[in-house]
Amino acid sequence: MKYVFHVSPNIKGRLTTHNIMRDLMIALAAVFVCSLVYYGSAYGMATALHEVVLLAASLVTTYVCEFLYAKATKQEPKTFIKNSFGCVTALILTMMCTVNVTVYAIIIATVFAIVFGRLLFGGFGQNIFNPAAVGRAVIFAAFTGASTDLLTSATPVSEIATSYHWLPANAEMVDTFVDGFGGWTSMLLGTHGGAIGETFILAILIAGAFLIWRHVIDWRIPTVYFGVIAVLTALIAILTGLESYNGIPAWLWYPAIHLLTGGVVFGGVFMLTDPVTNPTSPAGRVIFATGAAVLTVLIRLKANLPEGCLYSILLMNMFTPMIEQALDGKQLQMVNKARIIAGVLLVLGLASCFYVSATVEPVASLKSSATSAATTAATGEGESGDEEHASTEATAGGEGEGDAEHASTEATEGTEDAE
Repeated sequence: MKYVFHVSPNIKGRLTTHNIMRDLMIALAAVFVCSLVYYGSAYGMATALHEVVLLAASLVTTYVCEFLYAKATKQEPKTFIKNSFGCVTALILTMMCTVNVTVYAIIIATVFAIVFGRLLFGGFGQNIFNPAAVGRAVIFAAFTGASTDLLTSATPVSEIATSYHWLPANAEMVDTFVDGFGGWTSMLLGTHGGAIGETFILAILIAGAFLIWRHVIDWRIPTVYFGVIAVLTALIAILTGLESYNGIPAWLWYPAIHLLTGGVVFGGVFMLTDPVTNPTSPAGRVIFATGAAVLTVLIRLKANLPEGCLYSILLMNMFTPMIEQALDGKQLQMVNKARIIAGVLLVLGLASCFYVSATVEPVASLKSSATSAATTAATGEGESGDEEHASTEATAGGEGEGDAEHASTEATEGTEDAE
């Protein structure tokens, strides 16, 4: 008996893995070029050259790690490296770091990102965590002080977290914060200090639109992520009683600060959309983005960390297998289940807003560090002057006592001679 098999007809699209990674590299490179132009013109060519050196060090480290892994697992190194796309991880990791990070730190972070974040799970497509986020977490935890002297100015994230506790209470505080980094236009364009690629919000959004148009990333993830952050921070602004800013209500300007500050836009476009570490179903991706948004806001306002985007991504990466399992089945039948899960996450997010508003006090005024320093200096000079004056008097007193003793001795000798 002869069996005849017919392969079912399939439509083959042009969207291959290599095409996806090529478009992603184009988008990332465009933002990186913006960073080179800004830092080169604002801080000198040495700073821009240091960016290139950081990227080169990360790329070389990536290829060395992948070469050694291919040799250890008896694979063809050239084919393995070509299909591993480690260059994307190296570029994202470099763009997440500040420009003054040392080459040594970026090399160690790249080793953790490639080896522990990807290769130990089996290579590209098998990793649980976003490799670039793993590498950035290593720098944040172990190499905070490993920096050069190329750029030492404060960043918006560090400033708003330490001085304002993410809650500037009035228009004066908002102006003080925003003007310190060039105004709202500078915050949008990214012409201020910060991570190499995270500050250029407008360029990142244009790159994200390009990737959505090319069907490289799912539009649901950045849209839901930015939208939930905006809703939660707007509610916090209302509950904490933040004042309006030049006629703009707080529930509008406060979400804008959260979106324009830190790595929210960069993470929402380039990291949360990683096809390996986020769910495969559209409903799962909505849940994934919602959870990341809730964690981002909660970490920013209540944790001891200045930024919440990085760790929200890593935490939600751990929940991806659970989301996949919960929504396993016919997608049309899973819609109601997905809505319930997303609703529960939103309720938790709203509850965290009430918790934050009850425990975090908005900052209505700042103590001038310059005045404090001047006062300290004046006090120190006064105390030093008093001590010097007292020491002089004591010395003079000691010399006077010595003269008196010398005079008394001479008088005694003169009396004995007379006798």
